[in-house]
Amino acid sequence: MKILTKTFLLLAFLATFTFAGTTAVNDSVKEAIVPQLKKKQAVWIKLEGDVDPAMYEFCARAIGEAIKQAPDYIVFEINTFGGRLDAAFDLVDTIMAVKGPETIALVKKKAISAGSLIALACKKLYMLEATTIGDCAPIVQGGDGTPQIVGEKIQSPLRAKFRNLAQQNGYPELLASSFVTPELEVLELTATLDKDKPTQRDTTLFIEGKKFAVLDSAEKKFWGSPKILVKEGELLTMTDKEAEELGFSKGTFKNREDFETKLAIERKSEIETNTGEKIASAIAAISGLLLILGFGALYIEFKTPGFGMFGIIGLILIGIVFFGQFAPQLDGYFPAILLVAGVILFLVEIFIMPGTFLFGIGGIACIIIALIMSFDAANIPEYVPEAVESSFDATPWLFGLLFVLSSAAIALIIPIAASKYLIPLLPEGWTPMLKTDMETAVSPTEDIQVVSVGDIGTTKTFLRPVGQASFTMPDGSTKLFDVQTHGEIIEAGQKVKVESVQEGHIWVGLDER
Repeated sequence: MKILTKTFLLLAFLATFTFAGTTAVNDSVKEAIVPQLKKKQAVWIKLEGDVDPAMYEFCARAIGEAIKQAPDYIVFEINTFGGRLDAAFDLVDTIMAVKGPETIALVKKKAISAGSLIALACKKLYMLEATTIGDCAPIVQGGDGTPQIVGEKIQSPLRAKFRNLAQQNGYPELLASSFVTPELEVLELTATLDKDKPTQRDTTLFIEGKKFAVLDSAEKKFWGSPKILVKEGELLTMTDKEAEELGFSKGTFKNREDFETKLAIERKSEIETNTGEKIASAIAAISGLLLILGFGALYIEFKTPGFGMFGIIGLILIGIVFFGQFAPQLDGYFPAILLVAGVILFLVEIFIMPGTFLFGIGGIACIIIALIMSFDAANIPEYVPEAVESSFDATPWLFGLLFVLSSAAIALIIPIAASKYLIPLLPEGWTPMLKTDMETAVSPTEDIQVVSVGDIGTTKTFLRPVGQASFTMPDGSTKLFDVQTHGEIIEAGQKVKVESVQEGHIWVGLDER
């Protein structure tokens, strides 16, 4: 019995020791695994559309804001056919200068031309399913309208840029060069170092077709038949699977959620484009059309006497194109800029181009847009109850709309009432309003019945298209009349001819005799 008791105690001791040791081992394993499973923080920056200065301005600002958050990753979600090479170079240099967070490119749909350059600027590249990357040959429009690849002067620095990105971020250098150079043929050579060991990994080598052609027979026999990856005369463009096989992509995912799970991304944020960047992008998209219309308006202005509506329209359209270059830096100032522009357009309508209504309407539009942009929704009283039900209730929104409309009505009624009932009560000399009885007021111009079709007069003011002109009467006296043209701008001091007298209006045209 004593022997059984001692045996049982010995087994219990050993079991306890084994359990303790196992626990210690499990704890050490957990300590090794936990850091790998640590949740990461990522900041997303979407690069979609044409690569242009507006995209660069947005990306530079977004990177600055992202770095302030100290994330683990900065993820560039790319979907572009490319664009301007200068903007792409600036964007690449900005991404390469990022220190701290790891830069990751995720190809959403396509990273073509300059988009592939931006993708390789990141430390790691991932792609979603059914996406493509590659083909970065710089293109210009030929004289016959067909696209043509530019010469060596542009290709050489672009190839050097790709080689630099491949060297720094670990991408296949020769294949990266084939994104740009159609004359480059790339072959893949594969050989097993020790054929007696079936598990021995194959050795793979990428080589130019011209260099393989000069290898001796022994070397060619060692490598065997090469696989053509890029034919001469073609540019390298890869699918997501090909990019992973050739060493560019680190993985392919079905969607963004799978990507975030793989990289253990738990906390994430996204940098949105601001108002200035959106305006700059919109202007850039139609800049060509604006320039054509602007120069066309200036051409018409040069063909007409004086300086009028077409000249102003041309300058405005060309000015909008140049304004787009600085719009990203002006975010936050747009309401003030539009307000000033609205006031200026009103002054132009009153003092320079009266009667056209174009500038008056433009001024009203600018002021309304400025008010909308400067309006803070937080100033609306909160009608939504704290315990909001899951079903949508339109009542709080109707109260908010009623509040806004009521405020607008009050803002309109008070000035009208003040001008009609309060301001006239001010003492003489203190009121800005004219107190003369309109029933006894006399027009400085004469009765138009004394003017006939064909009469010749002289303009006393600019006709834009409304103004004044003087006519000589049969008795030799000179009388002043309100006249207007059919849209033509006529300078002061020009001879005009009465074309018609209708419904209280005298219609005139430039006398070309």
